[in-house]
Amino acid sequence: MTLVTLRNAQGTTAVLSTYGARLVELLAQDAAGSWANIVLGHDTEEEYRRNPNSYYGATVGRVAGRLARARFQGSGLDFPVSANEGDTHLHGGPERALDRVEWTVRTSSDGREAAFEHLSEAGVEGYPGALAVTATYRLTETNELELGFLATTTAPTPVNLVNHTYFNLSGDASRSIVDHVLHIRANEILATDEKLLPVGGVASVAGTAYDYRSERRIGDDLPASSGEPWPGIDSTYVLDAGGAGSAAATLWEPESGRTLEIRTTEPTLQVYTGNRIPPSVGRHGANYGPGRGICLEAQRVPDSPALPEWPSIVLQPGDEYRQMTTWRLGTR
Repeated sequence: MTLVTLRNAQGTTAVLSTYGARLVELLAQDAAGSWANIVLGHDTEEEYRRNPNSYYGATVGRVAGRLARARFQGSGLDFPVSANEGDTHLHGGPERALDRVEWTVRTSSDGREAAFEHLSEAGVEGYPGALAVTATYRLTETNELELGFLATTTAPTPVNLVNHTYFNLSGDASRSIVDHVLHIRANEILATDEKLLPVGGVASVAGTAYDYRSERRIGDDLPASSGEPWPGIDSTYVLDAGGAGSAAATLWEPESGRTLEIRTTEPTLQVYTGNRIPPSVGRHGANYGPGRGICLEAQRVPDSPALPEWPSIVLQPGDEYRQMTTWRLGTR
C-alpha cells in the first residue's frame, strides 16, 4: 500500500492508504494543545489483510451493511452475492470488496486533497455492471476532513458506500470509549433481528438504551448484546434531518476535550461501538479490543423485501451516486 498525508496549517494531519482507500491515522489536538491519533488502524498492509473483518478506516462496498441469505432483491434485480458472515453478505463480500483492493490516487498541489479511484469489474462478488468509484478526502483549514463519494455504473447495480473509521477521541486506543459523550439527532432506529437484518419498520429510541437525543455518556446505559464479547450498539439510526449542512451526531471525550461533529447528505447513521473488535496490536503498538472505538457511518438502507417503502439503492447507467460526509474536529 502507498500512504498519502494531508496536513493543514494548524498541524491537523490525515494519513490515508491506497489499500481500501482508507483513513489510517488522524492527528488532532486536545484542549491542552497535545497531539494524538484518534482513529484505529494498522501500520502495514499485511496487518490489514490479517485482520480484514474489522474494516479499520476503509471504504466499504459495493453494498455496506448486510444482505439476507447473500442475495440482493430490489428494483427488479434478483441475484446472489458472496456470503461472508454465515449465510449473510456483509460489506461487499470476502475477497474483492472495495476495502480489500488497491486503489489509485491523485493528490492536489496544495497537499490538502487526495482522490482515490477504483474500477470494480462486472461480476465481482456477484454484482452486475462495472462500477467506477472515486473517494475524495479533503482537509480544510477549519479542521474539517471531508469525504465525497462518486460512482457510475455500466449496468443497474446496488450501491451503498460507507467509510468504516473507528474513533477514539481520547487518543489512547487501549482505553474503551465508554466515557465518550454521544449525541445523535435521531428518534428512531431500524428494527432488526438477531442477525442485524431488517424485519420491517422502525423502533423508537425513547426510553431505551439507544436514546442519544440528548448527549450522554456512552457507558451509562449500554444495551445487552447476547453472545458478543462486549455489550454495545450496532444499529441504524434514522436521522431526523438530512443535508450536509446539518449535524447528524456529535462525539465528545471530556478528559481530552476533543470533539467530533458529523455532517452528511445521507439519511441514516450506522452506530457501532466496536463490540467485536478482536484483541490485537494496532497502529503504533496500541492494544485494541472490544469497545476501543466507535463507528459513526453515514449511509443509505439497502433494499430488502422487509423494507418495500424505503428508496432503492440501485444505481442506473447514466446516473451518478454521490455522497458527502464531513468530520469537524474541535475541543471544548
